Amino acid sequence: MINLIPKPKNLIETAEWFSFEKNNATAFVSCELKEIKEMLGVVMGFEFKEAKNNATISFIFDNSESRDSYSLIVDKSGIKVFASNCEGAFYALQTVRQLFEADFPSKKCLACHFVKITNDKPKYEWRGLHLDESRHFFGKETVKKMLDFMALYKLNRFHWHLTDDQGWRIEIKKYPLLTQIGSKRKYSQVGNWNSKKIDGKPVEGFYTQEDIKEIVEYAKKRQIEIVPEIDFPAHSAALLASYNHLACRDIPCEVFTFFGGIIPESRGNKMWNRPLCLGKEEVYNFVYDVIDEVSKLFPFEYFHVGGDEAPRNEWKQCPCCQAKMKEENLKNEDELQGYFTNKVNEHLRSKGKIMIGWNEILKADLINRDIVAQYWTPQRDKNVTTHLKQGGKVILSCHKAFYFDMNYSYVTLKSTYNFNPVLNNVPKDYLSNVLGLEAENWTEWIDSEEMLFYKIYPRALALAENAWSDESVKNYSDFCQRLKRHNKIMDALGIYYGDEKITVHRSVLYKSRMASKLNLKLTDFDSEYRISKNVKPK
Repeated sequence: MINLIPKPKNLIETAEWFSFEKNNATAFVSCELKEIKEMLGVVMGFEFKEAKNNATISFIFDNSESRDSYSLIVDKSGIKVFASNCEGAFYALQTVRQLFEADFPSKKCLACHFVKITNDKPKYEWRGLHLDESRHFFGKETVKKMLDFMALYKLNRFHWHLTDDQGWRIEIKKYPLLTQIGSKRKYSQVGNWNSKKIDGKPVEGFYTQEDIKEIVEYAKKRQIEIVPEIDFPAHSAALLASYNHLACRDIPCEVFTFFGGIIPESRGNKMWNRPLCLGKEEVYNFVYDVIDEVSKLFPFEYFHVGGDEAPRNEWKQCPCCQAKMKEENLKNEDELQGYFTNKVNEHLRSKGKIMIGWNEILKADLINRDIVAQYWTPQRDKNVTTHLKQGGKVILSCHKAFYFDMNYSYVTLKSTYNFNPVLNNVPKDYLSNVLGLEAENWTEWIDSEEMLFYKIYPRALALAENAWSDESVKNYSDFCQRLKRHNKIMDALGIYYGDEKITVHRSVLYKSRMASKLNLKLTDFDSEYRISKNVKPK
């Protein structure tokens, strides 16, 4: 059985075998595809030769192949790959890795049935995975491990959430306090949204601009583009802790230690999610300055500004905001945020960037339609429908299918695999405006690499197949059979992953004697992880 993920549409397998010694193989690469060379050496240890005759694997330029697609033949003469660009050649390499199970370190001889794959290509151009490092900071090695796994499964967009209330994680040279103050918090809330428990452990960490450049280059070699997210105008507690005067009221505040406002509001704190002041010109200049520095670090044309969950109370009471609304003839605070969004969009456009924002950013009718909306809410958003009808683009991150921080009992492997845009509030006539799919990994309740990967895998593989494979070859039962072999690959690579029994038997999970024995509550976000590890809650 060919255990490829994602599954190609056109694949023929025969009983004959081709094999080669792992450290005694040669590769030929057409000059047009030369960028593939380094990864060929890194992944499979091939030595290069000038002629394609008798090479173990040959990457041959073929302009008849469509963009990002490839064709592949394994027969008695070796492995031949045909591609019109380096992306297609790279995706073919990942297929070869899987076909020959090259990631098993104990394998010295690699073998595969004769195979013919024709015109294997992605369904969507955007096949993304997100990581929130504001809530918990993981560091370069974890990010690189994520990028390696994304590459193996042909995921090509890494959405990097670098700022939020609980921490600012990227160096901005013009504003050093953002990391001197904003990258540190005193402790973290633990348990769940309603928990008043704190762990007492300080959290800190940020990426220097040199770190960012290193990771961007690492991703580029794996055909992955990185999208930075710098949140404006809300989720700004870490920012305002560093520069108080950018709020409507210049009052001291700290980097926020709770994840959300349930507990602070119960204690009378109504200001936990204070936004930037949209009436002060210095705020706009600050935002432009940050964008300028971040844009130089990330060459990809997309830039995420968040834009969600911005409360209006401060703006309603702020003389500067009200004066701005009067000056610009804005009817309400929704339009004030729309004005701010359009101004930031204009600046991003001047830098050659395309803005992305969460779908709440569309509340103002005056929003420019060249902004990309990331549609995460499970309920229908009429503003997204309007956006699509007027030519706007969307990325789909439906909460019930792609929020991987949620338990497997809520976001099941099957719901990720079977996600269908038409059944999830995207009118059929506007499917061409869907850029693709992306899964989110928010880390309020994820504080270790092990738990992070447990949440991501195997759901990321279901995402990969959904975003790549033609609907005619998708089959959930077949996918689960192939997944068993990929679990072995994860074992070989030291990646912790979700327990299949927990995924499958989610309906009885919380009624089980094990859950009762461990004193787990339905509200514990990491309860499934604890059961899988057979450890007691902290």
